[in-house]
Amino acid sequence: MMQLVGLAYEKILSGHGHEEAVQVVYLKSNDQAAIWKKKCQQLEDQNQDLQRRNDLLEKKLKTAREQQKTQQQEPTDAEARQQQMLDEDMQALRRENRRLQFQIDALRREKTSTKIAVVKSEIPGQLVVASRKLTPAVTGQIKAIGRSRYWGRLAMLGIPIALVWLAMGPGKEPLMSVWNSFNPEPQRVSKPAMRLLHHDTTQNQSSNTVQVALPVEGAVDKEIIVPRIKLSSDVGIWQVSKFENTPNYYISVRSEKGSYVIKSCGSDFQYYKNTLLRSGRMAANLIYSRDERHFEIYDIPYGNGSFAHNWAKSKSLLINNEYFPNKNFSNSFSALQQYCQ
Repeated sequence: MMQLVGLAYEKILSGHGHEEAVQVVYLKSNDQAAIWKKKCQQLEDQNQDLQRRNDLLEKKLKTAREQQKTQQQEPTDAEARQQQMLDEDMQALRRENRRLQFQIDALRREKTSTKIAVVKSEIPGQLVVASRKLTPAVTGQIKAIGRSRYWGRLAMLGIPIALVWLAMGPGKEPLMSVWNSFNPEPQRVSKPAMRLLHHDTTQNQSSNTVQVALPVEGAVDKEIIVPRIKLSSDVGIWQVSKFENTPNYYISVRSEKGSYVIKSCGSDFQYYKNTLLRSGRMAANLIYSRDERHFEIYDIPYGNGSFAHNWAKSKSLLINNEYFPNKNFSNSFSALQQYCQ
């Protein structure tokens, strides 16, 4: 074995490593050498036999592949016959299609030239074509059916329009009464009834002075002066002002919606509600007093906004969904106290 290894190494170094080293190995003449030589010969024979089988199998594989390619390229007789039958069926279908299309065109031309009656079949939901022309009576019936459908559609469109017209015109008052029953207006204190006894046109028109009859024996004329506030464009700032028709002072603040909260010397805080605002349910502590110009005046005898410390201890107060800030309230209230002394 060492000789075989050494010879193989020499063959590789000399560039003949692809040759078989077994055939040139020198073996000593003994029994073991003969046995090994015989085994080597048997292995060589088996190797050659296997090579021949391998070559034969490769040839068979190559032949089978070529036959398979040939079969794929050339269709069989059964496939050829089937393809021919399919072509014939396709041609027959095309001829039938042309024939049916010709009949459809002929029927269309006949329909345009002659009126055809359409009647109901015995089978529900199915229509058939009559072979005779329409009579004038049948034509009139068909037109009457069309007119009835037209009037029905016109009525479906006219009913909503009539309802809208009734709601905007004659039916407005009943509808508004029903609406007011579900949305009642806030309760107001009834205004005191006053009867005008005397009016002097020479007096100043800016002063709201009236003379009323007292409900006591021997009516005594008494002059009631209703103070009028000055309108301001400043929003959210407490200011000291003087009434338009009296020498008294008051402080007021205006909201973004045009309402006012005022405080005078001889009265509590009052809420001047802008009548342009949408009326809603007023709070319980807002007591209606009177109307003045475009204001509804409410007294605030208790609750939110009725005391000075409510305004001094908060940044703003919410009255009837309107925010009234307390900016400059402390200074204005102090100044009012000095005027009221």
